[in-house]
Amino acid sequence: MNLRVARHNLRCVAVWWALPILHLCGALLLCSGCSSPLSRQECKTLRDRAMLALKQGTHYEALATVRAQAVEALQKVAPERGLPWIRTALSDEHPGVRFAACAALGVLHDRVSLPRIESLLTDPDPSVQAAAIFALHRMGNSQHSQRLADFLLEHENPEVRRNTAMLLGRLGEEGAIPLLARAMMFGDEGLRLQAMESMALLGSEEALQQLKFDAYSGDGAQQTFALLALAEARDPSLEDLFRLRLENATHLETKLAAAKGLGYLGLDVGYAVARRALGFNKPRKGDRKDPPEVQVMRIRPLAAHALGAIGNLDALPALRERMNNDEDPRVQLAAAMAIVQLTFHLETMKKTPNVGWVKPRGARWNPPFGSQFPVGAACGVPAGRDPIRRLRR
Repeated sequence: MNLRVARHNLRCVAVWWALPILHLCGALLLCSGCSSPLSRQECKTLRDRAMLALKQGTHYEALATVRAQAVEALQKVAPERGLPWIRTALSDEHPGVRFAACAALGVLHDRVSLPRIESLLTDPDPSVQAAAIFALHRMGNSQHSQRLADFLLEHENPEVRRNTAMLLGRLGEEGAIPLLARAMMFGDEGLRLQAMESMALLGSEEALQQLKFDAYSGDGAQQTFALLALAEARDPSLEDLFRLRLENATHLETKLAAAKGLGYLGLDVGYAVARRALGFNKPRKGDRKDPPEVQVMRIRPLAAHALGAIGNLDALPALRERMNNDEDPRVQLAAAMAIVQLTFHLETMKKTPNVGWVKPRGARWNPPFGSQFPVGAACGVPAGRDPIRRLRR
């Protein structure tokens, strides 16, 4: 079954968590567009509401995409508080959600889930099997890891190959780079891009150079993909590239990817672009391949993710408005994730007159989750051992 959950039913989704959120915290709602700074208590309350939204997202019945994205969001920004919901997703009826849950629990080394993960080695969906192997490998059991090479290089379903390429990039093992390089030769553009991103995550200089080339010279979609991948590196040497794309890119999506990359570097120069794009409502018309509602659904979450990376708490009222009232639950989910990111360091914030709550100089906004994976002994593998060596073909 294709794990790319269908991008449809845009018109039938509802403001699915609005009622419980309004019931809990209605007294704190601000008017739409209000930019007044929030008090410390308001920030804490909003963080709790955003966490509730992410948890509810794992049970959203109408769209499996929302459930899978909620699992990924909890793993990245609230792993400890989100663990019970991620574990429950292992039993979801949709393979895309089970895949996301397996991958998340592998990243988090959740040994409590090992029996259930082991049972998914025989899941009807091969991508879920690959995710289960990934999770076991991350927790020190490489007995089945050879199958990842088979899924990547030999499986007939291109979606399975792409998903496996993504998993290999998150193993944290440089030994997977030669496998991924071979996969790039298959003539499948989706697989090529995923393999290149994974190689870059594993430290391949060749992949990083190719991503930089695409960020400078590719078409709009290639530039956006490359910039988002490079953003995860959080490399100060990329600042000039991000600034150039923020200023000169033709497509708004590319500008938002650059703003996110700059945000990860502690620079807020993309804040105005991201803040405006959060309420994007002027899509291009007349393109059957890219209908207006799809453009809105694509740009608003990108804006929310950029704001989460930038770390300016002035964005919280606007993110709250998107979380509570946007017509698409995927946008609501992205806004909730950004809110949790922005308030993650709440305890280290200090009050500045006439500014509101700000981060101390030098503080990192983003928790050390996402693409930052430990390797070797940190994965339960004895020091000096190369657990990926059997995957080399």
